[in-house]
Amino acid sequence: MGPGIQLHSTLSRSVLPESSEPQLIYVLLEMNAQGVPTTLPKLPLNLCLVIDRSSSMRGERLQQVKDGAARIIDLLGEDDHFSLVTFNDRAEVVVAAQRARNKSDLKRMIGMVEAAGGTEMATGMALALQEVQRPMLSRGVSRILLLTDGRTYGDEGRCVEIARRAQGRGVGVTALGIGGEWNEDLLETIAARENSRTQYITSAADITKIFTDEVKRMSSIFAQDVGLQVEVRPGAMLRSLDRVRPFIAPVQATEDRELHWAASLGDWPGSDPQAFLLEVVVPALGVGDHPLLRLTLRYSLPGMNLLNQQGELVLRVGVRQADSVAYDVDAAVKHWLERLVAYRLQAGAWQSVEQGQIEEATRRLQMAGTRLFEAGEVELARTVQEEATRLLRSGQTSAEGRKRIKYGTRGLMGRGEHEGQGE
Repeated sequence: MGPGIQLHSTLSRSVLPESSEPQLIYVLLEMNAQGVPTTLPKLPLNLCLVIDRSSSMRGERLQQVKDGAARIIDLLGEDDHFSLVTFNDRAEVVVAAQRARNKSDLKRMIGMVEAAGGTEMATGMALALQEVQRPMLSRGVSRILLLTDGRTYGDEGRCVEIARRAQGRGVGVTALGIGGEWNEDLLETIAARENSRTQYITSAADITKIFTDEVKRMSSIFAQDVGLQVEVRPGAMLRSLDRVRPFIAPVQATEDRELHWAASLGDWPGSDPQAFLLEVVVPALGVGDHPLLRLTLRYSLPGMNLLNQQGELVLRVGVRQADSVAYDVDAAVKHWLERLVAYRLQAGAWQSVEQGQIEEATRRLQMAGTRLFEAGEVELARTVQEEATRLLRSGQTSAEGRKRIKYGTRGLMGRGEHEGQGE
């Protein structure tokens, strides 16, 4: 069998009890690279680094950013393009888009960046999009890598609009936040499209490693233009689609025609497995074995010059008399479902906080903590319970605690995790 992406599905329950009512079932869809050479030709990388240089970045943070940027230069090949934009109260193109050939000059320009002033992110993002579009690449990977430690001044909507414009042109955005003062809601919204992600950097000492891992990830694209189509039987419905591996993030699936949903999954860096959970409503069915849905994955393998590839799975579900069916959930599906539920509970808690519903928010956090304990995520569960207690007592949570919970439940907090969408 030739190279490609192998699909494997597991139902939360392969057999359902006969019922006159619709039932809910979960599908774990696992994707694995198959027949891929150990080393693939590297696609050209077109990277714009966008750095917050406001006064709060002074000292170790900015020095670590400079060290990390210099390390990026070391990793780039002669056919890769690099640009650097900085922003505080205004934005500046420090390094115009160019091939990464004169590395000593590039590092010298990076070393001249100094911190001062406030934070206005949108102008920096606009200049970044301008620079990243300058190289005329027939194929390759174009990305904006953004790092900030503060809240931008009233231009959040423009930041999101620029990010959507970039993503619509095939330019992904990696948004990194460091410290406790940046707006995680904004960065999550910016990254909620394919080829984009966001991550919480807990320590300035981690910046170089995370920069390094991110560039390696961008440079190791295995598949591009990955898209999933889900076709269900009459009466069934796809309620939600979430990435769960390598990190948790909702995926936008659109019902483009009757009983047919489509989702763009973007690029696939490296050849590490990816996994998704589909929440499917099963209509009332009689006793028997029934086709439930058809999954079609479309993708290209640019390193092997294989375009418009396709994989397909047809899933069936058994229906038996109710008194003969045990309610057992598959262990692998349960593993990911517990983590997804915890993620959704904490997300709902922050919405309740915004609406002033403190008791409801506390309840959701406590439930999320319980789920995390059951899933073996003990340290994160303790953080969730501590913040739930703080919220109930004072009506507020700590900025750091909120970030640790939001990014911890997604699997996106720590030292150099691997990609996926932000989703």
